[in-house]
Amino acid sequence: MPQAVTTTVYVVPHTHWDREWYATFETFRAQLVELWDQLLVLTEADPDFRFLMDGQTVVIDDYLEVRPEAKTRLEAAIRRGQIQVGHWYTLPDEFLVSGETLVRDLQRGIASADAHGGSMRVGYLPDSFGHAAQMPQIYRQLGFAHAAVWRGVPLAIDRVAFTWEAPDGSRILTAYMGNSYSHGVDLPTEPAALATRIAAALKAIEPFRPAGDVLLMNGNDHVLPQAALSAAARGASGRLDGTVIRLARLEDYLATLPEQGWPRWPGELRSSARANILMGTLSVRAPDKQRYFTATVALERMAEPIAALTGIDATGALDQAWRLILQNAAHDTACGSGIDAVAEASGERSAAAFEIAEQLVARALPLLAGAGQVWNPSPFPRQDLVEVDGALVLTPVIAGGSVSELTTTRPLIPARAGGTRLENAHLACELHSDGTLAVLDRQTGLRYPGLVQLVDQGDAGDEYNYSPLASDRQPADPLRRLTSQVEEAGPLRARLVAHYEYAVYSGLSDDRRARAEVETTLPIQLSLSLEADKPRLDVELEVINRARDHRLRVHVPLPFRASRSAADTPFHVTARAVTGARRDPGAPEVELPTFPMWSFVDVSDGRAGVALIADGLHEYEVLPGPPQELTLTLLRSVGWLSRDDLVTRTGHAGPAIETPGAQVPGRHRFRFSLFFHAGGWEEAGVWRAAESVRLPLVPGRGAAAGTAPPVIELDPDSIQMTALVPRPGGYELRFLNASAASRDARVRLQPQPAHVAVITLGGDVREPLLPNGGVYSRPVRPWEIVTLRVTR
Repeated sequence: MPQAVTTTVYVVPHTHWDREWYATFETFRAQLVELWDQLLVLTEADPDFRFLMDGQTVVIDDYLEVRPEAKTRLEAAIRRGQIQVGHWYTLPDEFLVSGETLVRDLQRGIASADAHGGSMRVGYLPDSFGHAAQMPQIYRQLGFAHAAVWRGVPLAIDRVAFTWEAPDGSRILTAYMGNSYSHGVDLPTEPAALATRIAAALKAIEPFRPAGDVLLMNGNDHVLPQAALSAAARGASGRLDGTVIRLARLEDYLATLPEQGWPRWPGELRSSARANILMGTLSVRAPDKQRYFTATVALERMAEPIAALTGIDATGALDQAWRLILQNAAHDTACGSGIDAVAEASGERSAAAFEIAEQLVARALPLLAGAGQVWNPSPFPRQDLVEVDGALVLTPVIAGGSVSELTTTRPLIPARAGGTRLENAHLACELHSDGTLAVLDRQTGLRYPGLVQLVDQGDAGDEYNYSPLASDRQPADPLRRLTSQVEEAGPLRARLVAHYEYAVYSGLSDDRRARAEVETTLPIQLSLSLEADKPRLDVELEVINRARDHRLRVHVPLPFRASRSAADTPFHVTARAVTGARRDPGAPEVELPTFPMWSFVDVSDGRAGVALIADGLHEYEVLPGPPQELTLTLLRSVGWLSRDDLVTRTGHAGPAIETPGAQVPGRHRFRFSLFFHAGGWEEAGVWRAAESVRLPLVPGRGAAAGTAPPVIELDPDSIQMTALVPRPGGYELRFLNASAASRDARVRLQPQPAHVAVITLGGDVREPLLPNGGVYSRPVRPWEIVTLRVTR
């Protein structure tokens, strides 16, 4: 007789813990303390009970601050395998933080969980609003064999698992929680009723063709453990033929998945086909995102590197700054999808992290560069403008990571300004009476008319989604009273400043289908700058927002047609097709082609292109046209955390709470640059051009250092530094091959270190490197992340 087939239903009790969201941190912490208290009693009384504490360890810190006496009991439950903690510190958004932030989040989470008894080693991100392309490589370098996701998975994935592939070729077997992480919430604790519910769950999972055994996530947002579930599972197992119900850890289920035979998906996961991606979070509460971006850059690329180069004791300060950055990386916080009090707390953390970074730079700078010197924080040679004693100075070319004397240098061809015109050797820019710009790129011969046009639209959405209006009329002649004057005539920099008022309608009609009749004006200050010898136009917009319920964007019409955009995301430049909005059959959300970038997006037809480099603005779109237009969202003003009457989403995405602060009234400053180039983004050096905007050269102070300056240079141009982290006795240097082609990476380090080794993100040594003429070389795969452990 054929052997009977047994299906095991792996029921994983868990909670998803948003640290702050529709309530403040302290409000949710009171509930968290109650959860932990109950959970420790339950695990001690029931040795069969298992619980997944949401894959993050900040919940341990938050609990033990209130209940320090519970530490021993908590760690015992973790060591017994009854409570799974880690591997994240906080569950992040993957697109509104840097790649380095994701790495530090995982490293801190794993270390914390191991210190408390052991970390889960599964790439678990149950509720992030889409997933970045390089997550499989990051997970694999940390030694993970499996991941588990819900949102973002496209219709092409029709199984309970798939092989997820990163751009470097790394692959990880990924469980797809197709019916969400809450499919098994509030299970009955009476055996017969539980058996009935399990049977329904098995039926619901059939479209995803399980390989045999089945995962059922027993939890939801902020839920507490179900005390009687173990006994109910034992009692219900005998009521379903061939089905065993088992309370389990997530790893127990993942270990049953066959390694082969699954569909493959390469790259990012941002489909709205089965679960909302909530892409409007990219642009809501813009000031908070700008503060967070500034703090992150200051910490990652200024404070840590200068501490590594000078050897100052910065361990405690850096740890505190990273704790603040990572607490703000939590997905609801980073996205700005919370109440106003949460946004205020987030802003305070960003400001504190930035202040710590600034103080570290101020303390270390005199040890590296004194008065009359300048430090280059980039790992490639640079020549730029700096301001010293109120005067602009063009530096000499400074080696990567090094220091040079600040000698006076003149440009080959000066920048000039006159009337409403700016020009240098590469560009000619004319400000028109309608507030737009016409730019001639002398290298390609292309003319770009109508640049930096402001476009305002009504928004009947909420913090999660933009929702356009059926009737969205505009005031007649919205740009009014334009004046301009030359602020700097050259030769190092030409600068033009214009003032005007931009008329918009404020608010919505009573039925929220049209704009209200109330007209207001937004005072605008537009500053345009051209430096000598650079094909880059720097733009600064100061806007006083007096309107409600609207989206304000900048449009950049393109004189060519592009099939795709390319935007920087964690450890990648992600290509996305130029397309319109779409909605898959049965999808809960319209998939708007408003995409995330960290600091730049490039559009090119292969012969010419333009990169938009932004300072903490993360949402862009390429309108298909004709003509095609690249747009950058400056701000999105909404008054609700969630509503259920949007045209772009079915139902609520959170509680219906008013959020007047999300209307972001008042003064805003937006900075971005347009970098014009021939060819595509890689051959034009867009990554390093964007870094040169983000990271200014730093004039020194105090007495000049008496030691030879350090040098850290990476070649070829595709090799990009993402971190320089101080460690006892040396530092870690992390870089990325930002190319679809393999390269031979060359790292020049001065003074020459005692030892250099390649390590994984988890700290395991892969291989030693030996110098050749002071240069360390290693072949790297396309998009490979490499970390060097450098011992002085």
